[in-house]
Amino acid sequence: TLTSMVSEIKESVDQNLETEIKRPVTSDALEDWHHNIRLKEGINVKKTTTDYNRINDFIAFAGDQPVNKYKFDQFQKYAIMLAAVPSNYNKKPDLRDMSLEEVSDYNQNLSDNERLETLSAKTIETNYLSPLRVFFKDMGNQYEFTSPVVDNKFRLPTFTKGTVDRKPFTVEELNKWFAVSAKANQPDMKWMPLLSAFTGARVGELVTLQRKDIYKVKIGGWVIDLTTDIIDADGAAKVRKVKNTSSRRIIALPDFIIETGFIDYVKTIPRDSNLFPGCFYHGKTRIKDPAGAVSKRLNKQLKNAGIHSNIETTFHSTRHTAKDLMRTAKIDERTHDKQTGHSNKTVSRNYGAKNLLDEEIKVLRALPVPEGLDLSPYLSGK
Repeated sequence: TLTSMVSEIKESVDQNLETEIKRPVTSDALEDWHHNIRLKEGINVKKTTTDYNRINDFIAFAGDQPVNKYKFDQFQKYAIMLAAVPSNYNKKPDLRDMSLEEVSDYNQNLSDNERLETLSAKTIETNYLSPLRVFFKDMGNQYEFTSPVVDNKFRLPTFTKGTVDRKPFTVEELNKWFAVSAKANQPDMKWMPLLSAFTGARVGELVTLQRKDIYKVKIGGWVIDLTTDIIDADGAAKVRKVKNTSSRRIIALPDFIIETGFIDYVKTIPRDSNLFPGCFYHGKTRIKDPAGAVSKRLNKQLKNAGIHSNIETTFHSTRHTAKDLMRTAKIDERTHDKQTGHSNKTVSRNYGAKNLLDEEIKVLRALPVPEGLDLSPYLSGK
């Protein structure tokens, strides 16, 4: 009968509802993910905190819904809104307490000649949208739904500030820089330019180095080891904070860096001590953000050398320099991705050893000195 059919359908629906996965609201899921997963990955705390804040920004914009209820359209509208957000709004007293949506509306309502400089397309993608992709991918895997942002590309309005690409340093620029850096009194200001330009190491990775992290391998040659724990002042081991999982790696030092006297300096430092202790203090005051402070000092050094250009040529340009030098030397792409800590984007390249093999260390050791590069400022100071 019709009544029995309706009863059977209702019973079936009730059973499905009972077995449906209970999905939390996004703010609760974020707290659990941030504290119980993200903070335990060994990623730099500054990075994880920033990602946490950016995901909260999206929740404030789109509402605190169950993690599986957002539609792609909400993320797309969020991206469009971000395109009008001033790049330094949080430094302006009259704007810093506004929500992103409010400050975006405020900026759009200004006249053309009053409008504030906005976030770039690259900043929007890297700092705001990328954390959402990671979070909702994890949520989709955990709570069995398809994330609407994993494989979809956001479209930004035509007025979005274009990206300014970092430029690698030319040999001529490196010569000007090394003439200044080689004379620096502080070890970090002296050695970091050389190390980063030829290995692609990040400022944050160099700041946390300890004497034990640099050693000679059995096959010959020296390496920097970012896979080990940090030893604190009390002798206790602490997880090394890195940008991402690809950053936890072995870095091979080219032989010509050894010739500059860098290893002679390393040998003067006690085994578990910081290689660059000056990064952590200003006088007797402990610096809260050593990597940020050192980055500012290095960019000031670049200005003193006459080769600093806002955004285009900063200390981070050394990573581009190192990649170009390794490509010019015909070093395999996967090998120099391992060296610089870039992730493998394809399934095939993700197979195999994650750290450098002995043969790859040999290849990177033999990286030639670029034609025209003048290392005499370092060599004369040995």
